[in-house]
Amino acid sequence: MTENLTPTATAVPSETIALITGGARGIGRHLSEAFAKAGYDVIVTATSAEKAESAADEIAEATGGAVTGVGLRTDDITAVNQLRDSVAGLEKSTGKRLQVLINNAGRIESTEGPLWDADPESLKDVVDANVLGVALMINVFAPVLMAGAQATGRPSRIIDLNSGSGAKGTPAYAVYSASKASLFRIADSVVHFGHDKGLRIFEMAPGVVETAMTKSMPVHDFRQGDDWTSPAQVTDLALALASGTLDAFTGRYVRAGADSEESLIAEAADGLSESSRRLVLG
Repeated sequence: MTENLTPTATAVPSETIALITGGARGIGRHLSEAFAKAGYDVIVTATSAEKAESAADEIAEATGGAVTGVGLRTDDITAVNQLRDSVAGLEKSTGKRLQVLINNAGRIESTEGPLWDADPESLKDVVDANVLGVALMINVFAPVLMAGAQATGRPSRIIDLNSGSGAKGTPAYAVYSASKASLFRIADSVVHFGHDKGLRIFEMAPGVVETAMTKSMPVHDFRQGDDWTSPAQVTDLALALASGTLDAFTGRYVRAGADSEESLIAEAADGLSESSRRLVLG
């Protein structure tokens, strides 16, 4: 599908609410701070209301932005529905619309190695957070995002935090890799049914950012200095995706550190094949 790749496609952040799951720490915290600083009203979720509200207060103080913290388990449909009601209240009170959803919350196996050596509960947690959680967030919030697109005349956008493990696989983390690969299939469906209703979706790998989670993974023990992806590379790419300048990549995979707004615009100008940056066999 052809999109206009010009800065004029950029949404007006001051009119836009961005919802970031798992936004209290790690990559999600960097994203929350960047979107608040850019002028978005930000909703930050964490597994407990205390964590979410504390992070929201800190982010608001640091950025001067409007930030709300909400406790949420994305795999709990009751909690997700309650969040939808809270978002509706925020839209009504501010006159702004939810037009950005970042599915950042996720899990990885507690140990790396053969699948049969993994803790079964850990495997279930990965699937619940990375697959069910994303599916429920899109199930509940896609109608809200499409309504926002209709009301403003601007597309709404979903950014899934995907991974090179989803695109290429990491044998030491089999279920994590499978969970991230599944997001490509979810994105295909969102494009198929949502594109004409103003919905765009992107599979963004953040590279390997130095966080508590990645530092705990033996597979990354070799990394030093420039081996890590910088938080700014992640947030810059996410802000570009949210802005509309990269809508040609809806349903496609991009990677912070390897891709930038400028490089992707140049790539799209040369033409994207139907299978380009999608997870396909062929």
